[in-house]
Amino acid sequence: MDDLIQFLAVMAALSTGAQAITQQMKKRIIFLHLQAKAKPNENKFDEMYEEALRRVNIHVLAGVNGAVLAGLAQVHPLQMLKLTPIWAGSSGIVANGLDYASAGVLVAYGGPWFHDLLGVLRAYKTQLKTVPPVK
Repeated sequence: MDDLIQFLAVMAALSTGAQAITQQMKKRIIFLHLQAKAKPNENKFDEMYEEALRRVNIHVLAGVNGAVLAGLAQVHPLQMLKLTPIWAGSSGIVANGLDYASAGVLVAYGGPWFHDLLGVLRAYKTQLKTVPPVK
């Protein structure tokens, strides 16, 4: 149980950091079209395409930011859960790169889930400590 709580805490922290960096990059990077347009297009399909492209770019950027943060913090998410990935037998650079990429994917798409699950596990653990055992 402690391994799961540690995993969720680390992934929630990475997710928060990647989200904060992504929010700052959204304001400053113009060429990826990450900002919503002030004036909508006349063609509805063009507007839907631009919105979808903007969301994809934001998710990719969040994944890259999560992978970079995982690399800087030396986070190996599958090893934290005591799982052995299929790329564990490859060379160190490739294995580490794939570990960090998997952390980036988890951070980009699992951020809200990590925060919610961590809150549930904390409440459960607190409840276990405060409730006396039944005799």
